[in-house]
This record gives sequence, C-alpha cells and structure tokens, in this order.
Amino acid sequence: MLYNEISIRITLIMDLISHGLINNLIFKSLPTNERWWAIIFGMLPDLISFSGVMKLEFFKKLLFFKKIPHAFIPLFVFKIYNITHSLVIWAIIFTVIWFLGFKIMAIAFIGWAVHIVIDIFTHSAKSFPTKIFWPLSDWNYSGFTWSSAKFLIIEYSILAILYALFYF
Repeated sequence: MLYNEISIRITLIMDLISHGLINNLIFKSLPTNERWWAIIFGMLPDLISFSGVMKLEFFKKLLFFKKIPHAFIPLFVFKIYNITHSLVIWAIIFTVIWFLGFKIMAIAFIGWAVHIVIDIFTHSAKSFPTKIFWPLSDWNYSGFTWSSAKFLIIEYSILAILYALFYF
C-alpha cells in the first residue's frame, strides 16, 4: 500500500514534467525560444488549475505521501480544471491568437492542446475527468489511470526511448 501511495504522489509531480517532456519532443524542430513557449503552454493547464491548492499544507501532504482526498481540493480548482482542459476554450483562444497575427505564438500554443489530448486518455472518470467539450458538454472519456505505477513505468520508458532516438 505504501508503494501505491508513493507512486501516486510521485506521479502528481511527474505528470506535469511529462507534459513538458512530451511537448519538447513534439516541437523539437522549432527554434529554442518558440519550443520553450510550447513546453510552457503544455504545462500551463495543470499549473493554472492547481495553483489554488499550492499551499504549505498541500506540499506537506505531497512530500510525506499522505493521501490527498478530493475534499481537500477547493471546488474552484475543479472549475478551473474544466476551463483549462476544454478543447472548445482552447480553440477560441487559439483562433484569437492566430487572427491577431501571432502565428508563431499560436503554433506554440498547440502545446496546450497536446496537454488536453494526452489528459483525455490518461484521466479516469474517478479523478479529474477531462471534459473536452466544456462548457457545451460535460462528456468525458474514462481513460487509463495516469497515477498507476504501471502507467508511470510505461510512459517514462517510452519517453526515454524517444529521447534516445531523437537526441542521442
């Protein structure tokens, strides 16, 4: 049981890092400055969503591997999560950025969409389901449980192989 608790806490941090690593791979052909923006945009949905729980108590529980129940997370975090993980909201913002003439920034902003697409398949209905058509619909796909040790091993093994192929 302790191993499961540890793996869940580690994956909370590793999920954020993996979004950055995946976007780095996807946008590796972009110039460094634009690639950094894609990486940042790829991490922002979670950074924005969970900034409301970035309190000392949260970090204590995270660092000491205590279970963090959903009741501990304020309701507004779930609402912000729905906004930042909606392809509808993303498409509106992307369109505005594109038509304002910020084409390079719009391309980097695709990193945000990559984050959403990944989360569609790696979040179950039990923990932060990704409501991709919000506010038009609450529909979500109940995918793999990203916080399982098995998923973590597979994900980072694939990332290690891809980094070895593309960077070494």
